[in-house]
Amino acid sequence: MARQQRAKKSVLLISALLVLTAGTWGLGQWKPFAYNWPSKWDSRLAPLATYIEKQTGYTYRHPVRARFLNDKEFNTLVVNEETTLSKTDKQYYVDLSALLRTLGLANGKFNAFTALNDLSAGNTLAYYSPSDREMVIRSNATAMKGGKLSASLRAVVVHELTHAIQDQEFGLARIDRHNTTSEESVAMTAFLEGHANSVEDQYVDEKFNDAELEQYQNATTASSDPKVAAVPEVLSAQQSAPYVFGPPFIAALKKKGPQAITNAFLNKPPRSLAQIILPSKYFAGEDPTNIPAPRVPHQNVYALSDQINQLDLYFILVRTLGAPHALRISDMWGNGYYTAYRERDHNGNGKFCTAMNVAGSTSADTKEIGTAFSRWAKNPTLANAQVRQVDDHIEISACDPGVKAKNLLPTTDDTSQIFWRASDMAFVMRSEQNTDAECVAKALYTEFTIAEIANSDKVVTRYNELLNECSLK
Repeated sequence: MARQQRAKKSVLLISALLVLTAGTWGLGQWKPFAYNWPSKWDSRLAPLATYIEKQTGYTYRHPVRARFLNDKEFNTLVVNEETTLSKTDKQYYVDLSALLRTLGLANGKFNAFTALNDLSAGNTLAYYSPSDREMVIRSNATAMKGGKLSASLRAVVVHELTHAIQDQEFGLARIDRHNTTSEESVAMTAFLEGHANSVEDQYVDEKFNDAELEQYQNATTASSDPKVAAVPEVLSAQQSAPYVFGPPFIAALKKKGPQAITNAFLNKPPRSLAQIILPSKYFAGEDPTNIPAPRVPHQNVYALSDQINQLDLYFILVRTLGAPHALRISDMWGNGYYTAYRERDHNGNGKFCTAMNVAGSTSADTKEIGTAFSRWAKNPTLANAQVRQVDDHIEISACDPGVKAKNLLPTTDDTSQIFWRASDMAFVMRSEQNTDAECVAKALYTEFTIAEIANSDKVVTRYNELLNECSLK
């Protein structure tokens, strides 16, 4: 469970980065005593653990071991060495690079392996490992000055120790085994990170003085590493998504009562990222629509496949439609799948193509999604893009335009359009108790661009109108 930097905090069309490996279970019950736990807390962690117990209402069964590593040692754990990749691994990254080019989300000789490594090396500050049941924290002389944790490290430890208490209370391995689709895995990742972030944010608000707050903010803002800045925006956004969408979802649960979070752990886990982005879908039980995944056409060889979530849909369409319109269409997401394949040839370098099946929450939504993709397919940089409606879903296909492709890529403003909405939803929840915060945020961010939201008086007027239109009184 990697703790990312706040402004670049989780990957397109790839399974969640969270790795929940085998735990010790018997008869469906968590047995934390089956592990050789440390006999006592590290003295630097003990008061933080006490704080977390108070904030979450849960109790540690055992102290948690923590390892503090310097940058070089830490990076050996979070960065993959290309020399260790198998032939299958290398082909996966080649295919992933081609997939992003095919969808207009990366350019030219983009290398997915290098990009994901750069994100991990530049952004990961710490992680909790459910398989090893320990925390591993990036530290250096500044972070550990005088043998004490810096403000930013204390906040990071609070975040990671919250994952540890989740593990001891509910069993993260059990949770992972219950995730039968990638959408469920991504949704649960956002739920877990949102829960940890809410405790971290509370700790920062309550415990930090002005100087500590400044140090924390400096340490947890976006990396200035030019390698990280060069990573396609869609990958940075997908890495960050659980840390951005999770906290407003947790806030929405808390408004439902003190048992809502525990109920989400035990009885009613979120089923899709869309339920996290728009909590009303979770409370209404709006689960993903049942549609088929595309098949590999005859005379082609399978490469990759997975679900397409709401954030994927937004990024695929954003440069074609503009951010407000793409966000509105993405809110219609009902489900989606892609299957990527290559033409069969002797050397494995046949033409790479991708087929997608996408549906909306309703038949009307599906029709609008189809119209949006029809516009998308006319982009001159796409290769052989085709769109048609079949029964209850839209079929889309396109092929890799090659390493000379010059796609118009999503920008940081495009990311802000959907991320700021989540933050503002949480703000309205806190500040306007009798207002449907989701109603307000959805309207603002599907009517105005980021530039308008930051600078236009029209937005203030519209916000005040929405407080009345979305009133719960």
